[in-house]
Amino acid sequence: MKYEKLSCCQKVWNQIFNDSPNSSPFVSFEWFDCLSRFLVHTDPDVMLFYDQKICVGIIPVQIKDSTVRFITDERVTDLTGFVCVRGYEDDIIRELVSFIRRERLHADLSPLDHANPLVQRSADFLHNVTLEKADVNPLLELPASWDDYLAILTAKLRHELRRKLRKGHAIRLETCKPEAINVLFELMAHDAQKRQFLMPDMQAFFTAIATCFFERGWLRLRIAHIDGKPIATLLAFSFHKRIYLYNMGVESSYMYLSPGIVAIGLDIKDAITEGNKYYDFLRGDEEYKFRFGARRQHTMRLRA
Repeated sequence: MKYEKLSCCQKVWNQIFNDSPNSSPFVSFEWFDCLSRFLVHTDPDVMLFYDQKICVGIIPVQIKDSTVRFITDERVTDLTGFVCVRGYEDDIIRELVSFIRRERLHADLSPLDHANPLVQRSADFLHNVTLEKADVNPLLELPASWDDYLAILTAKLRHELRRKLRKGHAIRLETCKPEAINVLFELMAHDAQKRQFLMPDMQAFFTAIATCFFERGWLRLRIAHIDGKPIATLLAFSFHKRIYLYNMGVESSYMYLSPGIVAIGLDIKDAITEGNKYYDFLRGDEEYKFRFGARRQHTMRLRA
């Protein structure tokens, strides 16, 4: 294992990412690069793991107060993890554990998907490891058709969704390029809490992520219009048949049309048509997520 500056790792990171069994946009080089440049404001060292002279894994962690933690910003990090060549998961975890023991460090690693190898395998290498639930992370499994989706909802939720879609029948949802990210900012600003969240550095981060993910084919920026006026925006990412709904904004003067609910409903319908398997609502236990049929699950936190 050795350290390298994150900015120097793009080529090898992308090579490993393409073969990593638990890859997602949130463990891509682009994600950590934008996070570091616009929010962390440093070029951090990351851990590279080798088999002979070939890099087989990268863990984007930093050491602070004798504790190993992922490079994150709690305002924007819903999921994190590491990348590795398939089949090297145990070797990398074993070497990480050996490093933690040798340097007499602690580990505090989150938020991790429950399927992450660190969650599944760390107890085999660390006897004092504890796993605890972190954030609620609602997930909707998508069936093969819209009719099948409506059938999995309760009668009450199905009626409510149909009623709102009928009421908003004039709303049209279109997919946009990253240049439309300003529409998201404008609509998010209708919410006082989100307006406070959208500081210049955060807008710069969102703009960079939208541009980078568009170039990778992952951006799913969708704007809901009525009579040509934007009334809702969804910032989502599409990756390996999974839609990650990351953030949204709505026009407050159109709340009588439930623009956010209609936009998500239309996006779920399109996601099913496209053959996606999951609609991931990411962090947060807001009630509307469960009204779409999402099941409650949690990200995990590993301590040692």
